[in-house]
Amino acid sequence: MNLKFLQNRWFDSLLATIFIFAVIRGLSSFLGIFDAIDPVGEALEDVEFTDVVYSNLREAPPADENIVLVNIGRLPRRAIAQQIEIIAKYNPKVIGLDTMFPYAKSPEEDSALANALLKVDNLVMASKLLKLNEEKGTFDSMRMSAPKFRPNADFAFANLITGEGIEQEDVKTCRSIPPTLPYKDTTQMAFAVRLAHYYAPEKVQILLDRNNETEIINYKGNSLGSLSNFATTFFALDWYDVLDENFVPEMIEGKIVIFGFLGDQFGDRYNVEDKYYTPLNQNYAGRGEPDMYGAVIHANIISMIMDEDYVYKINETTQFIIAFILCYINVFLFMWVYYALKNWYDGITKVAQLLELLLIIVVIIYSYHLFNWNLELTLAMGAVAAVGDSLEVYNGVIKNMFTKEGRKELFSVEKRETDKIEIN
Repeated sequence: MNLKFLQNRWFDSLLATIFIFAVIRGLSSFLGIFDAIDPVGEALEDVEFTDVVYSNLREAPPADENIVLVNIGRLPRRAIAQQIEIIAKYNPKVIGLDTMFPYAKSPEEDSALANALLKVDNLVMASKLLKLNEEKGTFDSMRMSAPKFRPNADFAFANLITGEGIEQEDVKTCRSIPPTLPYKDTTQMAFAVRLAHYYAPEKVQILLDRNNETEIINYKGNSLGSLSNFATTFFALDWYDVLDENFVPEMIEGKIVIFGFLGDQFGDRYNVEDKYYTPLNQNYAGRGEPDMYGAVIHANIISMIMDEDYVYKINETTQFIIAFILCYINVFLFMWVYYALKNWYDGITKVAQLLELLLIIVVIIYSYHLFNWNLELTLAMGAVAAVGDSLEVYNGVIKNMFTKEGRKELFSVEKRETDKIEIN
């Protein structure tokens, strides 16, 4: 075996791999310019391969009996107060209010609500963190309910992460949650995390010990009347069911009860207030209707914490290493094809790239489905997709530019063309 040739091929493949990553970096920056005028890309930008797990592979989970959702609809504060008093008398473990009452209304309405809140043993009210100070990495402001409603309440932020960041105005897919966020000199728990802490503090400690800035939400299901898969995972009461006490006491006793807006009534498909896209959406490709209310997302997070059913992810360094190794292997093999089977290069490399991309997608989907591993292999897929053509550029242009023979051949062609022009 010609060891010198082999050593040169290893080094040559390394240089080609570095060149391919430079091409990928340049293309990603250049193509980003066209995002605003790319309707297909905009429609699919929230789609991930793992969405297929929820739509086609995962079986419907059993109902989570520890969490109950209550729809407040468009009820006035006096009626919400009645709901709270009715639920509170059946001894829930904790009540969470995924809504805010920041402004005063009539004295009668406010007095009824304030008195009802005082009767709750364990009460968590939603707040919203505002004005992120990027220099300090903390939030400078918090929106809360009016002071008259606070005396008996614990507060936790209800901000949700969407495609553009924390609580964006544009409706995006909600895939993850920050367990905690910094507010001034304190650390605030997420709304769902605080509710879970009242129910099982040891479970929340397991979450916090993972020390992740964000956690991917391992969705279990939705509430009745939703446009998504697994639509009966959480028990839910419509606003009139509570006022009429149309439920058994055992449904409430010792449970986590979340009050929130779930539409004017159940089955209200046209209301998108406090509603998000999730991986459970039946129309996961393109833009259908948002499928899950914020209160139900909080229920999913609590269920994940209680079951310790977390999604594991690889860090960016590992992603880069995987992509680099995979690209290098492809370059080494394609380099042999380029020199040994030059007439077959395009056909062989294109088939190999297609098969590799399909294999990577299958690995991503089934790693998530079977092991709760979220393999972010976008860079690896980009490297595989670019390696064939980029290697031709590397061999045909880059290498020739730095060899005497290559430059001589190029300039001799230019000289011959010039001579032809002069003769004519």
